[in-house]
Amino acid sequence: MDANKRQQQIMEKSQKTNKELVVSKKDASPKYWMSKGEYTNIIVNASQTDNEYVITDGIIEVNGFVPNHYHKWEDQTFHIMEGEVEAKIGDKWYQLEVGDTIHCPRGIPHFIKNNGKSTARLVSYIFPGNWAEDFFAETSRQNHEGQHDKQLIEEKFGVVYV
Repeated sequence: MDANKRQQQIMEKSQKTNKELVVSKKDASPKYWMSKGEYTNIIVNASQTDNEYVITDGIIEVNGFVPNHYHKWEDQTFHIMEGEVEAKIGDKWYQLEVGDTIHCPRGIPHFIKNNGKSTARLVSYIFPGNWAEDFFAETSRQNHEGQHDKQLIEEKFGVVYV
C-alpha cells in the first residue's frame, strides 16, 4: 500500500467515532453512596464513550474512604482535584494532594482515605466502562439497605474487597 493511501485511511479512521460530546455540570447527576463518607457521580457514562471508559466525580468526606479493593477486569485512574488523601496502592502508602494522580492497573489493590480537614474531590477514569455504572448503583443500593453481598459484587462486576 502506498504512503498516500495509508495516510488517507488513517485520516478517515481518526475522524469517525461512536462517542458523544458531553458537557457535564458540577453535581448534576445523582450521587451513588459507595462507602462511609464516599460518594460518586458519573460525569461521562459508558454509552457516551461506546463502553470504552467512564469518568466519575467522587467526594470523600473527612474520615471517609474508598475501601481496599481491586478490579479484575478494569483499570482505574484517580486525579486529586480538591483536598488531601492518604492512599495505599498495593503495599505502599502515599500522601496525595491537589494535582496528584494514581493509576491502578487491574489486579492492584487500592485504598484511599481522607484524613484531612476538608472534603476531598477526585476525578476517576475507569477503563473499560461497560459495567461501572451498574456496579455503582448496586453498591449504593446495598449500602442503603445495610445488606452487603461481596460475592455478588465480585461475580457480577469483578470488584474484590480485600
